[in-house]
Amino acid sequence: MNSLAIGIGVTLCAFIALIWRHHLRCLNQGVIHIAKQSNACDSEVITPSLDIKIPVLLSIVLLFSSVSLYSQLGHFSDWDKGSVDEHIDYLITADINKNAKTVNEQPNNEIALLNLAQSYADGGLYSDSVKTFDELLQLTGDDAGILGMKANAMYYRDNRAMSLDIDLVIARALAIDEYEFQSRLLLATHGYLNGNYEEAIKQWELLLKSDSQSFNRDSINNAILRAEQKIANRSVTASE
Repeated sequence: MNSLAIGIGVTLCAFIALIWRHHLRCLNQGVIHIAKQSNACDSEVITPSLDIKIPVLLSIVLLFSSVSLYSQLGHFSDWDKGSVDEHIDYLITADINKNAKTVNEQPNNEIALLNLAQSYADGGLYSDSVKTFDELLQLTGDDAGILGMKANAMYYRDNRAMSLDIDLVIARALAIDEYEFQSRLLLATHGYLNGNYEEAIKQWELLLKSDSQSFNRDSINNAILRAEQKIANRSVTASE
């Protein structure tokens, strides 16, 4: 079960408990108030009726609204699927439109083409991103960074399948720069997701040999540790 869903459930239970606690406290205070007013310790104390309609109604409304919202908006378990999103956030849509307008006005503007390709990828429009990267490469020639980004867009366009075409694009990028970040990271990510932890570690270690300071080395080291733990766990399981 999604850990976030569990957290939301616990939070809802806490809020519902607070509602009932407040209701019972008010009820108890009502009993005490009536007892004081009766001023007869030995006489029968008349207690207010236990009206549970309000807390029950509040609990149902809270649960129903939360579950409804989560079912519509809370697909947090899909964060790493890289699938095409037909319902693009309006801010990303605005960014795509702005960059597309710039490219239409300045078709040879390399920065505008790069921004457009990246905004397409951000919106999950990977096919459009790949086409835009191709247009950019026609202007720049083979560029390691652009080829690496194109390979990533192709990978997610093809639902995380590593095809021969992607292999060729990566090979072109690494032939220019053996430490090209996007290409090495893609190879590492694909290896890790498919249980090839040794390959993932190899690619991450190659990145760490680079002189580039444009990426978080601590994150790469942590990824290597996780992969090594996966290998260790697999060895323990196999020996049992």
